[in-house]
Amino acid sequence: MNENFVIEWLKNYFNKPNLDEKALKPVLHFSLLWNLFEHTYFTDNRHLNPKRLLDLSDLSCNNLSDECLNTTFNFFKERYFPNNQLDNRFKTLRLDSTVRNGQPSNRAFCQSTFTVDNPTKGDKAKSVFLVMHRFRNNLFHGRKNPETLNIYEQPFKEINKFLIHFIEMTADNNLINNQRQIL
Repeated sequence: MNENFVIEWLKNYFNKPNLDEKALKPVLHFSLLWNLFEHTYFTDNRHLNPKRLLDLSDLSCNNLSDECLNTTFNFFKERYFPNNQLDNRFKTLRLDSTVRNGQPSNRAFCQSTFTVDNPTKGDKAKSVFLVMHRFRNNLFHGRKNPETLNIYEQPFKEINKFLIHFIEMTADNNLINNQRQIL
């Protein structure tokens, strides 16, 4: 059996001999990187949720390079708010719209951060984490057709670059590691 037997099987199953294997790789790579991310930063038995991701973002955003964060943030800003106009794809993220403890909902927070002039580094990082989490949930729990996963090639490439950078910049940081035990 060759190493690409799953891709070959999918090509046969869907009768799509030209299924773009290259475009699917970022999605496959994401599953490995996200697994490492959760394993590295969320080692207890508690459920991973947006609040815990936002707490991790607060602890770690100053360790991220402006270049990497801005590249990822700007990619999603242009994807969801081209020319500062709401794109329908933003709605499909299905960010939580619940206001908690007087704080804006995740949806309102991201919309504001993506459209405001000069958001803070912390707000950019939080928005990136919230969008990444939705991609994770939509991939692992949503109803995605394997035939069309290639349309997410570029977002997953951007997320993968960010995750690699995040892990490289923070995984060995004892201050973050000690403080994240309470997340």
